[in-house]
Amino acid sequence: MASLASLPQELVDMILDDLKPADLGKVRQLSRDHNARFQGLFWHLVFHPLKINLSTACIERLIRLEGCPVTSQIQSLAVFPHFSEDLKISRTTSLLTKAFASLSNLKFVMINVHRHASGFDFWKPVMDAIIKSKRTTVEYIQGPGCGIQMSKFKFSPNQIKGYTTTFTNLKSLDIKASVQVERAHISEEFWSFIEKIGTNLENLTVSTGRTAETISTPNSHGGYLPQNFNLPKLKELKLCDVSVTPMDLKKLLRNADLEAIDISRCRMADPKKNWFEVVKFLRDNRLEKVKKLELMLSAYYVCHGGDSYDLPNLTINGECSWTSEGNNCRVMLRSGLLNHYVAHKNLWDELGKHDGIDNFWASLTNNKWTSKRATRWKRLETANIIYRSEVEEHRYAGHGDYGDDTHQEIEDEYERKVMDINAEVDSECEGIE
Repeated sequence: MASLASLPQELVDMILDDLKPADLGKVRQLSRDHNARFQGLFWHLVFHPLKINLSTACIERLIRLEGCPVTSQIQSLAVFPHFSEDLKISRTTSLLTKAFASLSNLKFVMINVHRHASGFDFWKPVMDAIIKSKRTTVEYIQGPGCGIQMSKFKFSPNQIKGYTTTFTNLKSLDIKASVQVERAHISEEFWSFIEKIGTNLENLTVSTGRTAETISTPNSHGGYLPQNFNLPKLKELKLCDVSVTPMDLKKLLRNADLEAIDISRCRMADPKKNWFEVVKFLRDNRLEKVKKLELMLSAYYVCHGGDSYDLPNLTINGECSWTSEGNNCRVMLRSGLLNHYVAHKNLWDELGKHDGIDNFWASLTNNKWTSKRATRWKRLETANIIYRSEVEEHRYAGHGDYGDDTHQEIEDEYERKVMDINAEVDSECEGIE
């Protein structure tokens, strides 16, 4: 009978997949052969990922592992804050540099800081230590969840050189920027940084912790990205609440090897026109490898005047290319306040049939995109945004917060709009979920 140590690796992995480190330790004690065979897997389970906080004592313990065979098994590192000790960036960087010097196979770095005023205070010592210890093995970086001020991504030429020479193997970057309103020149510096370290980047996730709903003016060449921006090996893109123009998205989506696109809450100046231009670009440039497409377009804009509509959320999640026959795109619109209207269309074919913007959205949604049911939630949201904006303008004009006639008029107008919308009677609408 074959022993566990003599089985093919794939079978062993399946058998031991659910074992805890303590149980695998017992397997190692069966014989010298078992110990030799499963020592690497044991250390992988124990130190995957290795979790450290940024206290001096914790980092010094990691430094003491230098020379120990276990350090070669550490591939994944999760960094946590240590709030009982003040973070001294220069000292922390020095200690981390010594600790990282022995982690010869470090590939994954996660900075798990979700509640803090400045994510950059944690990003900087970790990144500087990786650069100084020349850990070119790093393939995946996840920035702090609390966000990094976008203005912090302005680096000197020497700092940029450190990033570009160290992260030559970087394949995946997940970063959150903290911003009120993206100013064009700051956004361009942020995206320029990503481009410089993204020569081999395959997966990119960018989100913001935006605190304002306004859209800032793009730069002189019509966007927020550098003019010749390019990520030549990008395969998966995820954007959430990021200021972009159609021109920016064309730069991000022009790689023919793209397989997955996930864009949500990204505001456009002219939504129905701009998003039509983007999805049309996908077809015209024949991005035929795309299998997953998620465009969350609903409600992230303000309806002005009589131009009341809501764009649908589009979802394709298939095993084959979105260009294939029978491709199914889930088209979802809000219906009233709580329900949704859902249709299923072939997005590739719909884009081929229509060159007119309104005709395309009408056909894709079976003419529901301008209906009262579909736009009700959007109109309530728009009324609320306009109301809050007018109150803020009135307050900043020096008229106080509440109580005067103008403020009361703003209040009354808002309440009237809400009452009129809520008084609408729902009609029958097929396809409700």
